[in-house]
Amino acid sequence: MKAFAANTKSFFLLLVLFGTIGLISFAAVSEKSREYEISVPPYKSDMVRMIEAYERLSDQYLVLVQQHLLKMDADNQAVLKKLEALEKKLDELNRKIDRLLPSESPAAERTSP
Repeated sequence: MKAFAANTKSFFLLLVLFGTIGLISFAAVSEKSREYEISVPPYKSDMVRMIEAYERLSDQYLVLVQQHLLKMDADNQAVLKKLEALEKKLDELNRKIDRLLPSESPAAERTSP
């Protein structure tokens, strides 16, 4: 019975020893893993925010002007094509009229009533 009591005492002693070592190692690991990262956005003054807003506004205005100029260019190209077509038609009509009218001298044209 003494052997059994000695074995149980040594067993409990070993159990307590391993439990203590386990708790110490767990506490050491948990302390090492506590790393906090806190990120704070940079402070912007009112002047910086105003400048950024002005830059965004000027970029938007620039895009608007570019789109408007491209539309105007397309409109001008369309008008130019129409005017060229009209000029060709007028030249053709002028040739037809010249063929129909007899060639008269400019002096005779002024004297006739």
